[in-house]
Amino acid sequence: MRLLLRRLAASPGFTAISVLTLATGIGANLAIFTTVNAVLLRPLPLPESDRLVIVSHAAPGLVQLDELPMSEPLYFLYARELETIDGMMLFEETASSFTGPENPQRVASARVSPSFFEVLRSPPRVGRGFLDEDSRPDAPPTMVLSDSLWRSRFDADPNVVGRVVEVDGARTEIVGVMPAVFTFPRPETQLWRPLELNETQTQARLGVFRSQGVVRLGPGRSRNQLETELVGLTANLVDLFPGASAGPVLVNAGFRPVVTPLREWMVGDIQATLWILLGAVGFLLLIACANVANLFLVRAEGRHRDLSVRVALGAGRARLVGSTLSESVLLALVGGLVAVPLTLAAVRLLVRFGPDGLPRVHEISVDGTVLLFGLALAIAGGLLFGLLPALRAAGITASAALREGARGASLGRDRHLARRGLVVAQIALALTMLVGSGLAVRSFQRLAAVDPGFDTTNLLTFRANLVDRQYDSDASRLSFVRRLLDRLGGLPGVTAAAAVTTTPLSGQLGDGGHSLEDQPLADGEAPPLFMVKYASPGYFGAMRIPIIEGRDFDRLDEDRGDAIAIVTSSIARRFWPGTSALGKGLRGGGPPATDGEEWYRVVGVVGDVRETGLQNDAPDLVYYPMAPEPDADGGNRVPPGISYVVRADQAEQLIGPAREVVHALDPNLPVTNAEIYDTILRRDRAQPAFVMTLLIIAAAFALLLGAIGLYGVISYVVAQRTREIAIRMAVGAQLADIRSLVLVDAGGMALVGIAIGIGATSALTRRLQALLFETSPLDPVVFVAVATLLAAVSLLASWLPARRAARVEPAIALRAE
Repeated sequence: MRLLLRRLAASPGFTAISVLTLATGIGANLAIFTTVNAVLLRPLPLPESDRLVIVSHAAPGLVQLDELPMSEPLYFLYARELETIDGMMLFEETASSFTGPENPQRVASARVSPSFFEVLRSPPRVGRGFLDEDSRPDAPPTMVLSDSLWRSRFDADPNVVGRVVEVDGARTEIVGVMPAVFTFPRPETQLWRPLELNETQTQARLGVFRSQGVVRLGPGRSRNQLETELVGLTANLVDLFPGASAGPVLVNAGFRPVVTPLREWMVGDIQATLWILLGAVGFLLLIACANVANLFLVRAEGRHRDLSVRVALGAGRARLVGSTLSESVLLALVGGLVAVPLTLAAVRLLVRFGPDGLPRVHEISVDGTVLLFGLALAIAGGLLFGLLPALRAAGITASAALREGARGASLGRDRHLARRGLVVAQIALALTMLVGSGLAVRSFQRLAAVDPGFDTTNLLTFRANLVDRQYDSDASRLSFVRRLLDRLGGLPGVTAAAAVTTTPLSGQLGDGGHSLEDQPLADGEAPPLFMVKYASPGYFGAMRIPIIEGRDFDRLDEDRGDAIAIVTSSIARRFWPGTSALGKGLRGGGPPATDGEEWYRVVGVVGDVRETGLQNDAPDLVYYPMAPEPDADGGNRVPPGISYVVRADQAEQLIGPAREVVHALDPNLPVTNAEIYDTILRRDRAQPAFVMTLLIIAAAFALLLGAIGLYGVISYVVAQRTREIAIRMAVGAQLADIRSLVLVDAGGMALVGIAIGIGATSALTRRLQALLFETSPLDPVVFVAVATLLAAVSLLASWLPARRAARVEPAIALRAE
């Protein structure tokens, strides 16, 4: 060890460059692996979390839906009949409002079944969980607090259990407080309330899929066993629920249960992104290892005579190989140590600037698993870049090496090929990373150019939930909405204000099956599924959603409670192609069954809006007017949750005044989600922007390392060919000829690396499809641009050695020989 340390200290430049190169590669891998470990690999902070699974359903015939979660009838059926489970529970993510005169507040919450805490094996730290009677429709309201809410709102009061507070306009008893480590289903969840369940409604609610179902597998049971049992249980769905109209529809749509590990469900779409990022930084480490391997080969030539003397004195091949590999591994371990603080800094940046919605972000930290991974990575990297120099050392013989000129004779063609091969590998790997980052940039450009269907500039949105007892009817809520809109319209600079149940890109959107008057359904045929919104007059003008045909809602529509609707152009094109949609009849659910029911008439067609995200297609959407009376099915036409949109000259300056207007009308109402739409738009693009940025950074390092590697090899080759270059110039070679000699040599390596890289990248980029938006993984523009860039950088890296070669003085070079 002392010998190795002295040897590294004797070459400070070589040691510093190698350590920094390796630290860059190892640090990048550790930073991404830290995220992968926390998000994908580390068990959930729940007892025996590997036995927890989500039970959902697929129905391929219902093309508008990717997944059906859980309905109450199926929950009662599964909980009662399944033998492979050790408990089942339901939950729904929602929000709750602390109302009353003191500190109105809107917090993230969850509605859960009484078995929630038992299935998760996580009882409250103080108090109790929910009982079966808490979920009855007529039960007194109760709730369980999170530790953070208990501390922030109730000052960690030890006597908080039994206290009654006003939540959503109802007096609610606090029955428990959870431990600080419990954050299910989301870290933002602040309280839990009982989910109202009624087993007597099993027939009518079979098709109402609104809750998530979580199952704890029994001891020794597997997911496959559970899925097999579920498939068998639901095979006779119509017989199990003979009075449910949804039964035949689900069967005809190919209804089947799907079992997903809870951790995988919580991670969602980010899984593919993180693995791809880890693969990208893995390529960066390979490039770093190839660079250091080249440095080792060059350094080995300088130590050739030293190694020959050791062979002559009796050193065996195993000793030489071991010495070389020990030096490379030691160098890699030093690089790994330097990488640790770089990793800590990078992880802090990832957590701080990572995209909103990154799952389990609060769990991302450097732990023992990450450090062990770093140790393994350093050892593997050291063995990798030290292998070729070690093999070279094993081939040294004392007799050939100690002869006069042996060092020059030993520099055979195979040694040059080894160094050139490493440079070609670096260029190929760099091309792969550059293409990946280029595709990400191209995809982001396409995403940034997407028209959301409305104008986001100078647009403010906020939400106010009318859950107090004084807003217990559609008429009272509509009265408040109108008064608030009138006051918002009077604020300085406001040009339009409107109300709607949910705003675009908010992640909240209701849906329902619909019947069309002129297109009756056959028995068992699935009805078309449309997203649904209730909007005030002026909504389309405030959002600047174009009215393609017909008209907007007006206040008379609200007053009369007219049965009218406005549909998006996608519905008009799909169901009434080649004709006007105006006057056509539709309604939620089935066709009118009594004389008192009627069809809703289409009075307008508006442009499509990307409601659920810029990367998702605009859904089929029906707008209904707000009205003071419930609709024919008894549903609210002015639901408690209302969002507002305000267009103004300087919308960002209206957040404070808008809050003041709301509180002037009702000081008990919490105002939430107040922000300008440009911020929402940036947040929607945050994840692809995050991935693009990381890939660009990694590709830039790869390009830099590849250029340095090419520069180093060409410089070394020029130094070795000084005598040859001098002779060429002495017999009449021109400066341009010498420069061409060097540039052609470098260009050949670059072209071979580019060709190999294009072939490998064509196969690998198909894995990027999940990250790309309207971009082909074989986009020719990206491939041509990257190949051109890499060729230009390669020529630039070889230009300085070429200039140096052209400045060789023949007389001086030959005199030295």
